[in-house]
Order: sequence, then C-alpha cells, then structure tokens
Amino acid sequence: MAAQSLVGSILERKPAGKPTSPSLPSQSTTKTGFPTVQHRSQSAFARAQRNASKTGSERVRNVPVVHSSSSLRSETVQTKPELPPASPASPDDWRGQMEEENRRRVEAMSEEEREQERAEILEKFGPNVADVLRKAREAREGKRKSGVDENQEVGPTPSPPSSPSRPRIGERTRSYTSILRPSSPPPTSASSTRPPSRTERKIRFADLTADDIHVYESAPPSPRRKALALPSPSDSDGPTVSLGEWRGRNAKASSRLPEVEAADLTQDTKVNELEEGTPEDIRRRFFPTAPAHDPSLEWIRAGAESEAEPEAEPTIRFDLTGTPIPAHLSSKLPTHLGLHHHAEGSHAGYTLEDIFLLSRSTVPAQRASMIGLLAKIAHKLAKTSTDSKKGIPELAGQELPLRKRMLATGVEAMAERGSVGARAVELLWECIVSWDETVQPLDDVELRDLDLGASHAPSEGALSSLPLDYILPQIANSFAIAELPPESLLQLLEVLHRLAQHSNSNATAIVSTKGLIPNTFQRFLLTPIPPTDESPLPVPFALTFLRTVALSSRENASALVDPADSLLRFVISLPPASSFPRPLATTLLTATLRFYSALGSYGLYAHVATTAQEHFMQLNRYVLSSECHSQDLRCAWLQLLETWIVCAHDPHRTTPSHEILWSQVVGWGWAEDVLGLRASVTDKDEDVWTRLWAAGAAFLDGARINGLRGGEEERAAVLAAVKDPFSNGVERRVVDNALQGARDALGKLSSGMRQAILPADVPVLQQLCRHADTLAAAIRLFVACIPASSPGPLPEPPFRLPFAELSALCAAITKHPIWSGLYTPESIAYAHVFCRPLSSLLACYLRLSQHIPGTAPELWMAQAFAILCRLFPGEEELAQRTATDICDMISADFLHSRGWSIPNEVWEKGGMAVIAPFLAHSLRSKLEATVGSTCLSRRSISTATTQRLPPLSSLMPNDKREQPLPLTKDWLLCPLDHLLRSGESEVFKNLPDSWDGSEVDVVRATLLLVRVSQEILHFHQLDGFVMSREEVAFGCMKVFMLEHGQQQSDSQEEVFRDTVVERFMADLLAPFSASASAKTLKTPPPSVHSSDSIDVVAKRFLGSSVPFYQWYTDFVGLYDSISFAHPLFARLLLPPLSMRYPVDYRKYLWADFNHVMRTIRVPPEAVITGSIAEYLWPVETDAEVIGAYLKALVKGPLDGFVRLVAVHHVACRIWPDLGSDGEDKARKLLRAVVDQGGYEVVRDIVLYRQNRQGTILLPPACFEQQDNWRVSRLEFAECCSAELNDRLKNLLESK
Repeated sequence: MAAQSLVGSILERKPAGKPTSPSLPSQSTTKTGFPTVQHRSQSAFARAQRNASKTGSERVRNVPVVHSSSSLRSETVQTKPELPPASPASPDDWRGQMEEENRRRVEAMSEEEREQERAEILEKFGPNVADVLRKAREAREGKRKSGVDENQEVGPTPSPPSSPSRPRIGERTRSYTSILRPSSPPPTSASSTRPPSRTERKIRFADLTADDIHVYESAPPSPRRKALALPSPSDSDGPTVSLGEWRGRNAKASSRLPEVEAADLTQDTKVNELEEGTPEDIRRRFFPTAPAHDPSLEWIRAGAESEAEPEAEPTIRFDLTGTPIPAHLSSKLPTHLGLHHHAEGSHAGYTLEDIFLLSRSTVPAQRASMIGLLAKIAHKLAKTSTDSKKGIPELAGQELPLRKRMLATGVEAMAERGSVGARAVELLWECIVSWDETVQPLDDVELRDLDLGASHAPSEGALSSLPLDYILPQIANSFAIAELPPESLLQLLEVLHRLAQHSNSNATAIVSTKGLIPNTFQRFLLTPIPPTDESPLPVPFALTFLRTVALSSRENASALVDPADSLLRFVISLPPASSFPRPLATTLLTATLRFYSALGSYGLYAHVATTAQEHFMQLNRYVLSSECHSQDLRCAWLQLLETWIVCAHDPHRTTPSHEILWSQVVGWGWAEDVLGLRASVTDKDEDVWTRLWAAGAAFLDGARINGLRGGEEERAAVLAAVKDPFSNGVERRVVDNALQGARDALGKLSSGMRQAILPADVPVLQQLCRHADTLAAAIRLFVACIPASSPGPLPEPPFRLPFAELSALCAAITKHPIWSGLYTPESIAYAHVFCRPLSSLLACYLRLSQHIPGTAPELWMAQAFAILCRLFPGEEELAQRTATDICDMISADFLHSRGWSIPNEVWEKGGMAVIAPFLAHSLRSKLEATVGSTCLSRRSISTATTQRLPPLSSLMPNDKREQPLPLTKDWLLCPLDHLLRSGESEVFKNLPDSWDGSEVDVVRATLLLVRVSQEILHFHQLDGFVMSREEVAFGCMKVFMLEHGQQQSDSQEEVFRDTVVERFMADLLAPFSASASAKTLKTPPPSVHSSDSIDVVAKRFLGSSVPFYQWYTDFVGLYDSISFAHPLFARLLLPPLSMRYPVDYRKYLWADFNHVMRTIRVPPEAVITGSIAEYLWPVETDAEVIGAYLKALVKGPLDGFVRLVAVHHVACRIWPDLGSDGEDKARKLLRAVVDQGGYEVVRDIVLYRQNRQGTILLPPACFEQQDNWRVSRLEFAECCSAELNDRLKNLLESK
C-alpha cells in the first residue's frame, strides 16, 4: 500500500529520569524504641481520617479523573517527511493537533486506500468501532462544554511526563468508570518487573467518607442482613453503565443466557446495552477482535454455563454434616453456607471426589474439616451396608470401595498432629469399629467374612487391605506420646480390638508390633495409684482387648503371660478398698479374671494361683460375702476356678508342666467355695448357676482322675448338696426356666426365620444360647456324678433332671431349620457363633443319653448320627469318641438281634474295626490350628492353638473346606476316599501293625455302616440326616472307580463284582429307585430340588480343579471297557442324563458312546431318580442329541428306559400335539424316521403319547392311547406329503 498506515504501532518511550531507590518509611519513635503497632483490623476510612488529621490537608470531596501524565507525540509523524513536525503543544491542543494530522492524511488517500484502511480497522476492532468512537467524542465534547478538564491530574503537584504514548482507539470509552473497578496494587519500588511506563504511572484517590461508598452484595455475610437498595443515577453523575436489572439474590444466571445468545446473533448490539459481566460483555470490552465463538475464550463462558445449566447426571452432594443435598436444591442454596468452596462452585455441597481431594489439602483446617465430613458420611454409609434403604440409599452397592477409600484417607492422615490427626482417627474408628458396632462383644469367632461382599475374594475386603505394618507402629507411637485427645486414644484402642477380632493373623501382627502391647498396658492400665485429679483412670476395655488377643492363638497368649503380672494390682485391692471408684474397681477385677481364664484355656499362667495364693483366697472370701453384689464378678471368678481346676487334672498338660497341682486345688477348698456360693444365688441368676455347675463338673471330673476310688468321696459330697435342690429347689426352678425359655426362643425362630439368619434374629438367638449354656452345664454336672464303672443306662439317676423335656428340646434343636439357614447368602456372617452353644448342648446330651434309663442302643445310635452333623470345631474329641462307640456297637450280634442278615465275610476281618482308623482321621482338622472346646478338658488345654471359631466361609460344605466339623451327611463314605487316594493318604501311612484288611474289606464295612445309618435314621424319623440320592449314587460310583487305572488280569478281582459289595450297593440304591415311590411318576417334575445335584456333591471330593464332567467321562469309559453290561454300573450312568443337567452329558453318552446305549437295559422302575419326568421334560432342543436319539433307535436294539427317553424326545420334536411347532425340521425328522427306521421304531414314534401333567405313561401304555390326536397326526403327515400319509394311515387308523 502506497499510503502510510492510518494507525501506527504503540511504543513505550524511555522514562525521563532514573528511578529512585526505595527507602524505608520514616516512623516516629516511641518510648520503648519500637515502632507503633499498626492494626490491620483498622478500616481504610479510619486510617485515611487519621492520616488526614496528621497532615492537615484539606479533604477532596470530588472524585478525580484518571488521565495521561503528559502529551503524546506520534513516532509515525516523526518518520514522515511530508508531514510537518509537531511543535511542543500544551495538553489542551494535543487532541486538536492529532485530529488535524489525521484529517490531512485521510484527504491525501485515494478512495481505494480509504476502503482498504476501513476494512483493516473493522477487522482489528470489530464492526462497532464507529459507535464506540462516536460515543467517546460526544462524551468528550460534553465535558468540554461543562468546563471539566479531562487531563487534570489528581493531587497538588502534577507528575512529570514519563513517556509519551500513542492513544488507543476506544480507550476513552471506559473513561471514569475504570477507577471503580479493582486494580492491581501499585509497585512498591523502582525495581518492579512492570514496564517503566506503568511503574511511573500514578493514580490518586479522593479522601472519601463512609457515606460516599455504596456496596452491591452478591450474598450477605449473615442471613439476617439485607442488601441496601441504591437510588437511580442522576444526570449529574455523568456517563454511567447499567449493571442490569435487580432480580434478587437467588436469581439464576441462566436467565441471562438468552440475552447473550441474542447478542451473538445481532452484530450491531451496542456495548452499553449488554449486561456487565456477561461473557459477551467481557469479549466486547477486552477482546473486541476475537470472534464471537473463539475456542480460546471458552473459559469466559464456562462459569456462566455451568452456573446456569443443571448437571446432566446429578452427582450426590453433601453438606458439612454429611447429609446429602437434594439435587433440586444444590443450585439454589446461598454461598454464605460454606458449601461452594470447591472446584465447581455453581452447585452447593461437596461431591465425594471433592471431599477426597480436599482431604489432602495443605491447609490443616480445611483438611481436618473434610476428614471429619468423611467420618460423618461413613457413619451413614455403614447403615446402608446393612439396609439399602437406610443411611445414604443413593450409594447402595458402593459401600466396599468407598469404605476402602475412606480407610486409605484416614491411614494417610493419622500420623498428623492436631485436629487433622484426631479427625483421621475418628474416620478410622467410623470405618472399622462403628461400621460393625454390633459385633464388639463377639470375641470367640474370627470376623473375616464381615469384610466381604457376596462376590469378593477375602483379599479384597476393606480391613484386609489395611497396611498394618504402617498403622500398628503409628498406634504404638500415639499411645507412647499421648498427643491426641483421650477420646481419640480410646478410639484407637477400639480400632485395635476390632482388628484383632477380624482374624488371628491380625492379632499376631498386633502382638508382634514393637512397643504396642507395653504401651497399651502403660497408657490404659498402669495408671497412678492412688489416682490424682489430673491422672487418667484405668480403662477396662483394654483388658477386653487383651483377652481377645489371647483367645486368638496360643502364641499370642504366651506373649501376654509376662505383662499379666502387672494386672494383679486389680486383684490385690478389692473393690471395697480400692482407690478407684467401686464400680470401676469391680469392672477392672472382673475383666482381669476373664483375661486370666483366657490364658488358662491354653494351660498358661496357672502358677499365679500359687504365687498370689493369699490374694486369691481373699478374693474368694469377698465373692462369697454379702458385700459382693456383682453377678458378673461371680461368673468371672467361677469361670477362672473351672479353668484352673481343669489345668490341675493333669499337671503334664500345662505350659510349663506342673503349674498347678490337684493337691493344691483340694487344699485350697475351691470345691467347698463353689458349693458355698449356692446359698447366696437366686433362681434369677441363671448365668451364675451356669458357671457354678460347670465348675462343679470340672472338679468331679478331676476327682475321678486324681481322687481315691475314682472320686467317690467327692461325688458323694456334691450329691449331698445338690440332689434335693434338683428335685424340688432352686436348681430345679433354674432348669425349668431354662427349658421354657429355650422352647420359647425356638418357637420365635421357627415362626420368624425365613431360610436365613438375619440381624433381627440375633436377640432371640442370644436368649436361646444363654438357656442352652445353662442346660449344658446341668447335664455336665449330672454326667460327672455318674461313676466311671457305669457306661450304660443307670438303674437310678444321681439326681433328677427332666429327661423327656430335654430329649424333646434337643430333638427340636437338631432338626431346626437354623442349621440349613446358616449357609444361605442372606444370613449374617457370624451366625455360627450363636449355634456353637447349641452344638455344645447337643454334645452334652449325647453323653447323657447313654445313661438315661430305657434308652435303646439303636436310639442312641440314631441320635449320634444326627448330632455328629451338628458339632462345631472344638468338639473333635467328642466326635472321635462317638465314632468309635458306633463302630464298637455295630456287631454281628447287634444286627442279628434286629433281624438283619449280614454275611459272615464282613466279620472275619474285624467288622467295623477295619474302617475305624479312617473315620477317626476324617474327624481331625487338616490345618495345624486346633480350636479349643467350649467345655475345657485336659486334652483341649494342651492341643488347642486357638479358642476362636474360624469364619463361616471356612465351614461351608465345599472343596475349600479345611475343618472336618460340622460333618456332611456323606462323611461315612470317607474310607472310600482314602482308597481312591491311597498313594497320598495319611491313614495308610500310619496304620497300626495289627491292621489287616483288604480293599474289599474296607468297601464292605463302609457300605454296611452307611446302610445301618440310613435304616436307623429313617426308622427314628430323622430323614433330614439320611444321605440324599445324589450322595448315595456318587458313593457307589466311587466303588466302581476303584478299578480306574488298575491292571487286573481277572475280572473276579474287581471290587464291584464282589457279591457282598454288589448286594450292599443295591440295598443302598433301592430307596431311591423309581419303584420305591408312586411320586416318581408324577409330572411336571419339581422345579426346585431339595438336595444338591450330583456335580455339587462330587465337588466336595474332587475339588475345584477336577470337574465332575471329567469324572463322568472316565466313568463312561470304564463302563465301556470292563463292565460287560453290569446292571448296577449301567444304572449309575443315567442320573447325569436328566434334563436338569447340562446337555454335554447327554452328548457324550448318546453321541460319542452311542454304541454303549445298546448295553444299558435298565427298566423304568429301576432308574435312580425322584421323578421320571425330569428325564422327559423339557423336551430336548439340541439337534445333535436328537440325531443321536434317532441313531440309537434306528441301529438298535434299544431297550428299557433309554428307549422310552429316545422315543419321547423324537416324537415330541415331530408331533404338534406333543409340543412341536410343525416346522420344516419336524417334517424332515418325520421323513428320516419313516425312511430309516424299522417297523417297531416307526410304530413307537407314531403312536407315542404322553401326559404333560398328571401321571407318566410307561410302556406299553404310552403306545396304546386312543383319542382325537390320531386325526391331527394324520393331517400333519398329509401336510408333509401324500406318501407319508399313505404309509402312516394304517398305523394311525388302527384301533
């Protein structure tokens, strides 16, 4: 372009003078030599008034105007030779000179150059630049007319010009309104990084009063304050810019969006018509050259759009109390509530992501607040985990991952000091302790299952994910320095207790952590005696924690033996003489005695009874006195005496040995003390009677071992004290009340429980357990009073017990659905802990039943078979003794007297003695851990490695189970398992030298034992414990599979061909054959099966690594190779062919081994099934299996039940009256039958008729039915082809 640019570049000139160095402000000196304190809290107005009074200057009342400090000279003009140089001009004529210069330049341009310059200006400054310049000119002329000098400087002395600058187009449009907006503070020194032109610029303000300031409030600092309304501007106020129409404090920003969109569509919208602060207003004022939808300016619209538009998917937000904020309120709440301090500030409240982010804030107060908020949310979320309709229902299903994240947040902050650390401890407490607050009293079971969801592995649980190697040292350090508040330290103690409850491994980690146990003793138990006003009091819960740790394992209990001596301080000073408050002293003493009992359950720390003999004798006198009013203390004292008495049964069983002797027990007179307590106990104190009878039974058991003549004198003394009261006294009332309470509790459970044990059932279960413990203790005392020389029924009982009521109650407990509901997914994860007292009661009753007058041996055996399936870990000793008694009882004479004809071959090798070692081994735990018995014995205190039940998941009857108890109904078949795995069986490696049995002998004895149990249980109406059809069938399959992999040259060596074995298997399968019940012919088949399928039963033996399908393929291959059409072998092939099993089994046998089907000649009445209909319905849909059915029929001969199955499914795929839809496949199948099949095959398929409901029709009845269905089939044949109609007409029309 020839002409010069209309608008030149804007350049900064160098400052006229050098910047001055900063200097310290001069301050007046005070008397102290220090400068006067300046309070920041003093308002700006007060400081301005104070400074004005010091300087004495007159206050300026008018608002000044900001203007440039000097006239500007254009560098472009200096470089143009054709333009005259600008002479120095005053500020008044500067603008005129510029206008004249611009006018001359425009006149010198051609029309094309003017258009080009105009386009360039519009491109740079937008289409509204003309209006902007016009308004600026009008404003300038208006000020000139009013006599205001726009270039007047503020202050008494104008500053010298620093640097001339070129004026910017549109700069004056903001005129005086710019001083009302916040600006950056002025530089404090000449060394500022700002450009020199800005560092020299000075802005002065008038000295204003409070009346001159008006504030527009976005939200009041207090809900009670109201915003003041300002008067409309007058003409004397000068040019003003509207801030928009007042819509109220809660007006939504979305109401401004239509205006912004209209501004984008209308290019000629004026700047002052836009509402200030809107995105378009910001763009027009500060980015006039940018397009309306420039992506680089999206940050301008982001705030307004997010504020105006609701969330597409509303995220749950919380207030500071942890309460969810409804979605429709989150955008309406005011900002002064403190709920907008997060990244997305348009919605009130904090999302979980906001909270987790702010919980890692570097500001301690903010971090503590957010961690505290997480604790409140965790408290509500815990309720949601138990009931999805409570707490925070919006987060149902997310409890586990959120709990893990909250725990991680708490662990990360727990080492912090001050409020952050305290809040972190609170969060941990909420997520660990309060989450399952109902389980705190449970110290005799591992609670690992509580940490899981239904679909999670044990390693994915919340507590299992905790880094204990970091947490436990932190807790130990917190106990040592005690910087946290006492409440937080108590919460940490409860956290430790809950972690110890979680698993035995956690308890071991706690004991192994350096300094943790000593610091726990020091912080919570070893407080100053006597206590001062400042010193803390002991915490009894610390003793509960130590007891839980001791019950977890023998190793942990051994580690607590040394510091246990320090707890004697609570024994030495009895509650009346204690320096602590009496209730606290009583609680501490009670907890200490229980802790000593936990150590004694392993045979540990019994020596303290000797070393502190005097103090324990004093304790005995106090408990027996009228001064003692605590029943809990008496129960703890009696439990400790029972434990130490059991330790004295055999001094070689304690650790170390001879810690306590029987002579000491007798010499201390503990038996007399126990009997003496009876006088001060009423029939309302059921728990005291329970512990009293248990201690008496333990003493009599020890006297039988260590006393003269088997403890005859001791038994006489006890019977003299209790015989009459059990007949008509307090003891009888206690037993009667316990019986009635147990019956009532069972009735409530039967009416309220629905196939699962729910939290609502826990109170009733606790009552039932309490009464069960009482009855079990009474039975233990009764059995202990029986002389050792009386193993059978007694001619006269030692004292009276309601035997008939006890028998009925135990029968009801044994058959109660609570046992089956135990393993349902809906049941609480710790339900089995409430079944343990019931199991103990049944175990005690089984010992009592042998001695009840009139009890027949077969009745006791039936009770034994049933109760063995109800025993829990810890009762292995009783289970082994019971199994031995059963084997001894089953003899030739026993069976012959009851009309059983058993071949003599069974008794030639000792009968049941052959399998006794296998049964005993199956009742031992596969783990090194051994659970102690609830009824302590000399064996349990020496062999027990833990006193707590394992989690319920480890007791499930599946392949992962490692505990033998509770037994499954097919446990009697365990000798066959050892035969199948003889190479790795521990029993075969440890058989006694006297054992001499063959494989056949073991199989004979095993099948006989199973048959006896089945018959006796069925006779005494205990059918719930009879082995199921699938269990018996799989057990018989094991007998045949003994030949798998064997190399016999003579078929007579095969076990299943032994006549006795074959007879016993036939007898076992007879009750499960179709001929055993008329119900097997009913249809439709049951949709819900009461027993497990055969593949589930097999999994308990095969494990998860070997599927039953693989076992079945081996079984079919074995049948094909060695069976020679053995009828029983063939019967066992059929159960997996039922329609309740996958099609793979039918494909394998019917398709892959189609030739085998000709050898299976099993009549329908001999099929092992509960319903023949389950083989017929639903109709087979797999084309390959249908083809295999037809192939077997065509190639024949196919006889018996398998022919019925094949004909049924082929016919049902052809004929519409049997369910076929008459498609092309049915027509093709009919054509194949007619073309390939012989007369009998075609006849059977054409004339086959079956009932879908009612009674199954068996051959030949299913081929002889007469009805209108024959006409419909003939019509269908005619639709297929005339030829088929002619060939089938004679069959269908014949009568």
